[in-house]
Amino acid sequence: MFDLRRAPVARILLPFAGGSLAGGQQLFPVPIWEAVVASVTLWTFLILIYLKINKNPGYPGWLFGSVGCFLFMIVGYATGQMMKPQNPLLPTGKLLIIRGEVLEDPSQGDRSWHLDMCLTSVITEDTSMVVRSNLKIYLDLPVDSVWPASGEIWQFAGTLSPIMNSGNKGAPDYEAIMQRKDYWYRFFTVDRSPLNHRVEEQNRKGIRAVNLRNEISGAWRGAPEEISLLRAVCLGDRSTLTDDMRQSFSGAGGMHLLAVSGLHVGLIWWVLYHSLSWLVRWTRREYIRGLILIGMLWIYASVTGFSSSVCRSVTMFTLYTLARMIDQQTHPVNAILVSAFVLMCLNPLKLLEVGFQLSYAAVLGIVTLYPHLRKLIPVKHTLLKWIRDATLVSVAAQLATAPLVIYYFHQWPLYSLLTNLIAIPLLSAIITLFMLSVPFMATGVLTGVFNGLLMVTSRLMNRLMECIASLPGSVIGELSMEKTTLFLILTIIFLVIVILNIKSSFPRYMLLLAMVVTLGWTSLTRYRELYSAELVVGHFRGGSLITFREGYQVDHYIWSSDSLTTAAMKQYMGSVWSPHQYQVQVCQVSDSSRCMGSVSHCIQLSQGVCKLGNDRVSGWVIAGQSDRRYGSHLLPLLLDPSKHFYRKSDFILLSQEPALYNVVRSFASFPGVLIVDGSNRPWYTRRIEISGNPVHYTRQRGAYLKRW
Repeated sequence: MFDLRRAPVARILLPFAGGSLAGGQQLFPVPIWEAVVASVTLWTFLILIYLKINKNPGYPGWLFGSVGCFLFMIVGYATGQMMKPQNPLLPTGKLLIIRGEVLEDPSQGDRSWHLDMCLTSVITEDTSMVVRSNLKIYLDLPVDSVWPASGEIWQFAGTLSPIMNSGNKGAPDYEAIMQRKDYWYRFFTVDRSPLNHRVEEQNRKGIRAVNLRNEISGAWRGAPEEISLLRAVCLGDRSTLTDDMRQSFSGAGGMHLLAVSGLHVGLIWWVLYHSLSWLVRWTRREYIRGLILIGMLWIYASVTGFSSSVCRSVTMFTLYTLARMIDQQTHPVNAILVSAFVLMCLNPLKLLEVGFQLSYAAVLGIVTLYPHLRKLIPVKHTLLKWIRDATLVSVAAQLATAPLVIYYFHQWPLYSLLTNLIAIPLLSAIITLFMLSVPFMATGVLTGVFNGLLMVTSRLMNRLMECIASLPGSVIGELSMEKTTLFLILTIIFLVIVILNIKSSFPRYMLLLAMVVTLGWTSLTRYRELYSAELVVGHFRGGSLITFREGYQVDHYIWSSDSLTTAAMKQYMGSVWSPHQYQVQVCQVSDSSRCMGSVSHCIQLSQGVCKLGNDRVSGWVIAGQSDRRYGSHLLPLLLDPSKHFYRKSDFILLSQEPALYNVVRSFASFPGVLIVDGSNRPWYTRRIEISGNPVHYTRQRGAYLKRW
């Protein structure tokens, strides 16, 4: 048992983190010079208070803590404001030529290839701009073309489009996520344009992370799945993982094994520490081994791309190694918080990254909860003790990360304990073999032996994940949690950790208060959900999804002829409108002329023309596959202001580019809202120019939402 007060970095980290988040959001735009003046002033006051306390022990110590807290809030605010990426404000919607460095090899998406680029210059018809930003590029790559490679300088011709959210209920804030990574635009290339070509080849002379990864993995010989697994768990490169492998590891609850984290770095530290023991015996100097060990850890971090989990782990083990070098003891929680503080100083917005949150939640859960769980199950036998420790470490990590996993991924792996119990020994073997094999493979000695051992262990790991994922009920899916509930549950977990480690009555009262607030909030949320209703017209690129909800009864209507779009819609419905929470009915409108939901109905008057609604709202859907009767008879009748259903209609949805037959101007007097959804391409939406009438373009404004 330890006292949390032995982690003094928390007193600095918490106000700094709060200030960084506020500065990143720029809640109060403040010039940097004002923040510098305020910081210097507070530092002066802090020094004076410290000197006063030394001379007069009766001086109130809370004043020192208050001024220090305010100081680090201001420093964090200024850091967050300076580090926040800025929108380069590039021209959109017209032909451009861009140049930049390719950050990764192209990956195949649903409809095209895509890659990331570090943008350096933008050329328009009349200007040339120097830009420093990241860019998502979508392109078609013929088989016989030269493919972009990481580190090369390429030029592309095409158009820019801002990255925007779908606006669908419950969907992640993709726009904010990408902006924190300095991605502001998508770039769609002109296919087979002669302007698309490589400007400079990859710089082979410089040492790059991708070059090191390729050099190491190039010595491996085996099946693609085995090499992909080794690249993921040893080098932090998951770009070559297949969809089947991802599904197997996800279903078995082993996705964390594919991301290089504290477990991987800890194993590497252990192998290097014992491998360099001869150096201590030879030189009689512990600091030589420590410095070499720290340098090799940071080289490994650079090879893996400086991910949040690796940087956190390497920083923590660096502090631990330095403490051993000077014969000082540092508590693990303090080392973890120091690593978090260092990473946030470099990039304050890392606190909002999913990987950062999961990584620190897991390691803090292990450090704070595992010792107490171990005391509950006393075991003397060595093998049983190892099984107990491996299981409880997994339990502690999962208890700490469970709310975040449910909130971000809407699922929970049921067999994750079994997965960790089996896979961690295999992972340890893979990491140990990898570290031992690097010097031998670099010199060409015993390459066949180490290559065979690595392939056997990786093959066994893949087969075990497939077997566990094939078990019935391996994943509990379609779970949901809102942001406020997530915050309250994390607060409860934090207070439980504090109570376990500090004998004080105040945290217990706070825990009771947090539980009461959580119960009250969830009850209020369910009450508001039960006595409310809404209409949602979703944003999807290849079709339309309309959702009616009254209380916990939900009806979905789908217009889509694209199987990929239909699958995306069903995945969205399963994660946001979970059957565990709602009574859901789904209707594929193209398959039926009449759909009766639990709280609404849809009638197909002709091919591509539907009337739908309930007692609160009603509207029309005009789809691209409408027949001629729609143009010659139904549409003029629909847009006749003298008709009853014209006055009673709340919306008209245009889906999949229906022909308008020169009646666009008739929409101008429509009393409801004209919705043009994401299945209509930009050239189609430009034809609909109506002044004075509300038009909702889901491509620009996100999903249409109306609540009662």
